[in-house]
Amino acid sequence: MDDPLDVTPDRLAGTWHIVCSSFPMWQGDRRTEATFTYTPLRSGGPGDQTMTDVVAYRTRSGRRRRIVGVDTRLATRPGSVYRWRGRGVLSVLSSEWEVAETGPDDAWAVVLFSRSLVTPAGADVVVRADRIEDAAVLEEARAVGRRHHAPPVS
Repeated sequence: MDDPLDVTPDRLAGTWHIVCSSFPMWQGDRRTEATFTYTPLRSGGPGDQTMTDVVAYRTRSGRRRRIVGVDTRLATRPGSVYRWRGRGVLSVLSSEWEVAETGPDDAWAVVLFSRSLVTPAGADVVVRADRIEDAAVLEEARAVGRRHHAPPVS
């Protein structure tokens, strides 16, 4: 059996484009150009395991929207499992997600998310912003998306 992935906030830092998803919010043309941006939070101690999580997307009317939360790694769970908690009016919402797979040089990643109060379980395949123009990376990420039943999104 493979060892669980060790994907820390530092390893996730940066912007990722959602290229495949089974999440209904990203299907169709109501919300497009979706990204996740992770920024590790520093409390001053070694092994910090929290990060801000900003989801950005464009609405059909062209407006940019953001959903802001904080992710905390669940260190007692094997693998790279995080709990997201919303900020502001979304602070009552939380969900769990994990990085299940990564590509070479972390060019892409598979994020599996659990069902929550307001979302179904599913999968996103994301590609780092600095690799989004790389056709080979995109093709590999889309193939992984097919394997996880996560269709391409716009």
